Amino acid sequence: MKKGKLLLKGIILACVLVLFFTCVRWVFFNIIKKDAVLDGLVSFREAVIGDMEAGKETAVYYIKNVKKSDVHMINQYIDSAYGNVDTYRVILESGEYLAIQLNFILSDNYYVIRKYLHDEEIPDDRPKAKEIYEVIKSVIDTEISKYITDFEKEIAVHDYIVKNCVYGYPQNEADAYTSYGVLVSHTGVCDGYAEAFFMFMSCLGIECDIVVGDTSEGLHAWNMIKLDNEWYHIDLTWDDSLPDMGAYAKHTYVNVDDDTMSGSHTWKEQFYNRCDADKYHFYKKNFYYYTSFADYKAGVKFQLGKVNVLEAAIEEKTQDFDLSFLLGQGGIRNISYVVEDMGAYNVLVVYLNK
Repeated sequence: MKKGKLLLKGIILACVLVLFFTCVRWVFFNIIKKDAVLDGLVSFREAVIGDMEAGKETAVYYIKNVKKSDVHMINQYIDSAYGNVDTYRVILESGEYLAIQLNFILSDNYYVIRKYLHDEEIPDDRPKAKEIYEVIKSVIDTEISKYITDFEKEIAVHDYIVKNCVYGYPQNEADAYTSYGVLVSHTGVCDGYAEAFFMFMSCLGIECDIVVGDTSEGLHAWNMIKLDNEWYHIDLTWDDSLPDMGAYAKHTYVNVDDDTMSGSHTWKEQFYNRCDADKYHFYKKNFYYYTSFADYKAGVKFQLGKVNVLEAAIEEKTQDFDLSFLLGQGGIRNISYVVEDMGAYNVLVVYLNK
């Protein structure tokens, strides 16, 4: 009988303790930390990116409606602009609530941007950051500063990167995924292109994001840019032709909207801004947008003699264009062209004397 009473008391005590700690955790998340709780993966992701941008090396987050598996995979949901999550630990767990501590590794990009915008010295143990900074400062001073509008600066940076980088892997393959590979080694892949463009835009004070998504070729990264309070997609990697065309830059993926981009790219739209404007669509902004090939033949003459690549968006859907009318005009000796299907229109890119 005594043993039975002791067992009953033990069970009651255990139940009381469980109830007590459950109440304590409820009070902690719903009263004490109510204003600090992040609801869902989107808010959690934004907070993590913001803390890395601020230079934090560790931070604690109070979150709900986020799976522990999503915490474990957090680096797949954020871009690599300022760094990545190194380690994490669960401090407290209660139902749908989690208290998580994340530790960060800041990237060279963070120190470059701080140096350019706030003249904060780059640490001596960051030699690559110093090299990236020198390239960005030199290019802005000599090639970008003469432009006035954000659109002009965007195009100048786009063209600089496309013309001066070859898609591929440098001697140190890891550099291919960074702005260092693209800007210093002049060789990189999509992550590096996106980081390099992001770096320039950040230093120029133009709001920009790195988008992590997929294409038919696999995982991919590109950018979104904000112009006049509206967002656009821009993909420098897909504008750098293979095989490399050197100084012949095209602009197929400059400032397109979600509908156009979704024809070849997919991304977690809840993490990013909606892109539904066309004011700064490259071909419409430059009056290179035509309804038919006949209209194109009449209008393309205004591009002759100014550029080594003729570009246009044409709504008439065909892959076969007779461009012989261009030969002999303005010293054009030979031509080659590609047609890219963008859904509602085709992009015709004509390379002159290549």
